[in-house]
Amino acid sequence: MSEDKSQAWRIRNKVQGVCTDEGIDQNLSLEEVPKPSPKEGQILVRIHAASLNYRDLLVLTSDPVYLGGGPDDGIVPLGDGAGIVVEVNSPTSRWKVGDKVINATNSSWKADQTQAAFDIKVGLGGKNIDGVLQRYAVFDDDALAPLPSHLSFEEAAALSGPYVSAWNALFGGPQPLKRGETVVIQGTGGVSVAGIQIAVAAGADVIAFSTSEEKLDLLRKLGAKHAINYKNNPNWSREVLDLTGGRGADQVLDVVGASTIAESLRALRQDGLVSAIGFMSASEKHDLIPELIFGAKTIRGLMYGSLGMLQDLSVFVETRDQTNHCGSL
Repeated sequence: MSEDKSQAWRIRNKVQGVCTDEGIDQNLSLEEVPKPSPKEGQILVRIHAASLNYRDLLVLTSDPVYLGGGPDDGIVPLGDGAGIVVEVNSPTSRWKVGDKVINATNSSWKADQTQAAFDIKVGLGGKNIDGVLQRYAVFDDDALAPLPSHLSFEEAAALSGPYVSAWNALFGGPQPLKRGETVVIQGTGGVSVAGIQIAVAAGADVIAFSTSEEKLDLLRKLGAKHAINYKNNPNWSREVLDLTGGRGADQVLDVVGASTIAESLRALRQDGLVSAIGFMSASEKHDLIPELIFGAKTIRGLMYGSLGMLQDLSVFVETRDQTNHCGSL
C-alpha cells in the first residue's frame, strides 16, 4: 500500500437487528481509502486499537432505539480509539509526533461545559461522522487526551467510552462520590466493570450484582466488597439495606433500565442518586413517584462524558497505576 493510502471499515448494506457475534460484520466492508490530511488545528493519529460498545452495535444495525439516528452509507464506525500522533497541524498544539493519545467519542461536549452541551448526533462513528475503525483518523487538537503510560492501546481504547461514562456517573452529577461512600453497580458489562474499578480506587465500598458465580467471582476480583446474585434475590434492594445498616447506598449505577429502576431507587439512601446508563430490558410500568418525592431521590440519565472528564480520568488512571479490564472480539 502506498504512503498516501489507508484502510477503513465502512458501514454498507445495513441490516437492522443483527447484534450477534456472528452477525455484526454483515454491515461492514474493508476498503482502501486516501490517507487523511489534518486541516489547521487538527491532528492525524495512527489508530492502534478501537473498542466496541453497546452504542456501536446500535449504530451498526441501525437500531431505532438509538436516538442519534442510523448511520449514512459509508460511515466508518466505532467511537473509542487509541493511537500515536503522526502529524500535527497546529502551531499552538500540546501534542507532538509520537505522543500516545486517546480520543473523545463526542467532541460536542468541551472541557468547560455542562452536560447540556452534549449532542448525541455528533458522536464519532454515528450518523454522518467517521469513527475510528480505520488506520488513520483526524481529530481536532482539543479532542484528545494523553494515554496513561502503563496501559496498552487495547486497554486505553476503552477509556473514552465505558470508563468515562462510569466517571461521569460517579463524579459528574450533583453528588460526586466521596471516599467511604457505598455504590451499587449492576452487571459485568463495560460501564459496570469500569464503575467498580474506579469506585474502589476512589475509596468507595461497592455492592455488585450479577447472575452467575463465574461473574460474581470476577466482580470480587475487581474489588467489589459484596457480590450478590440478583436472580436469586429479585428484591435485592433489601440486601443493600441490610448491608448498609438500613441506610441505603449513596449511589446506584443502573445499566439495565425498566426492570431494575424501581429496585435501584429503593436501594438508595435519602437524597441518593441513581445514574441511568442503560436500557437492556423491555419496557415496564412502575410508579416511581413516591420514592422520588418522599425519599428526595434523583434519577440522572447520562451517556459518555466531557473532554474534561476524559482528561481527569486519564490522570486518575495514571496516578493510580490502574489497569483496565477488557474483553476481545
